[in-house]
Order: sequence, then structure tokens, then C-alpha cells
Amino acid sequence: MKQIPPTVALLLICQTVRAQPKLDVAFKGGVDAATQEREFRVNRYGFSGGLSGDLQWMVSDNVSLGAQAELLYTQRGAKVMFEGEEAGQIRSNYVDLVLGVRPQAGFGAISVYALIGGSLNVLTNASRDDAAGPDQDITEGLHRVDVAVLGAAGVALQLPSSDASMFRLGTVFVEARHDIGLLDVDRSGGFKNRTSSVMLGLSFVVGGKSAPDRPASQVAVP
Repeated sequence: MKQIPPTVALLLICQTVRAQPKLDVAFKGGVDAATQEREFRVNRYGFSGGLSGDLQWMVSDNVSLGAQAELLYTQRGAKVMFEGEEAGQIRSNYVDLVLGVRPQAGFGAISVYALIGGSLNVLTNASRDDAAGPDQDITEGLHRVDVAVLGAAGVALQLPSSDASMFRLGTVFVEARHDIGLLDVDRSGGFKNRTSSVMLGLSFVVGGKSAPDRPASQVAVP
């Protein structure tokens, strides 16, 4: 049987290690501007944040392609305006399950990325504040499930950490995103969610770190 030369075997092992995916877990949160696609509705400001997991495969030395999942809490709704005056507010709270693809390019310690995907948004509760009285519960008058498409872009800074740790610092990042609801949220129809947000986050790398690739010229031949 023909044996594989040690140099070739070592190069194959390095290539296999490089192909292993890297798992990042991140905590993120920030402000959002939410409205509904309807006349007399303008932005209502709130909070959005939660947890994300990103599995990345290296395509080249500086480019990776990832699959990302998120579980977020998002405040939505809108302000209702009439003749230039605020006539009330719709406040709705959602839990979002987000799935998307995440291409990323690195430039030294800085990397830029995009997130393109969709989300399943589940309404937990909603209220309305207008001339009829404050804090009226309108949850039962709304559809509990929404589906949205989203796009995001972000910049991340790699943080120094210990290579020996199984759970170590990854990056600090800032991310801007926008999602577009596809379903009417009001049972009377004609109301679709629109949400823009800016988030700050901190990611951690889960699992051991593989050794960096070495050029073939540096591999010793026995």
C-alpha cells in the first residue's frame, strides 16, 4: 500500500482543522425605532436585544460565511399623529426568532459583516394609550404571529483573549438593522410592522482555538 508522505499528511490535517466551524455566542442590545405601515403612524422608540449564536466557516484567510440564529425581545408599535399632534401610542412587545446567513470579511483586528434573513415574531402583549384612556389592553385584537424579512450590517473589533480557554472573549461590535413585517398585525387589516434598530454587542468564542495555518515552506520534512 502506498504511504502518504508526512509533509502531505500534515498539510491535509491543517486544511481539515481550518475547515472546522467556529461558534460565536453574543449578547446584544440597543434602541429601536418602530412604526406601522399606515397613515398617521410615526416612529415610537423602544428597546431591542437578546442572544445570538453564529456558526462560521472560513472561505479564505479573511472571509467567512456563517449561519446565525437569534432570540430577541423587541418593543414595537407606533405613535399616532393627527394634525401634527400626538393622539396616542400603540405599544407592542414581541419575542423574535431570527435565522439568517452572515458573510464576513476581516481586515486585521476589524471585521465587517452583513446579516440577511427572516424572523418569526410572537406578540406577548400590547396596549394602547389615547383619548379613550391610558393603557388599554389590545392584545386580543391583534394577530399573535408576524413574519418579517430583515437586513443588517455591522462592524466588529477583535478582543485579546486566552487561547487556552474554552469560552473566551471574541469581539465587541455595533450593528444597524431593519426588518419589514409581511403580515397585518391588526385584525382589521392594513397595519404592518417596520422596525429599525442600532445594537451594541459582545461576543464570545465557544470551543478550543485551532493552531494558525503555517506556510508549506515552514513545514519540516523528515
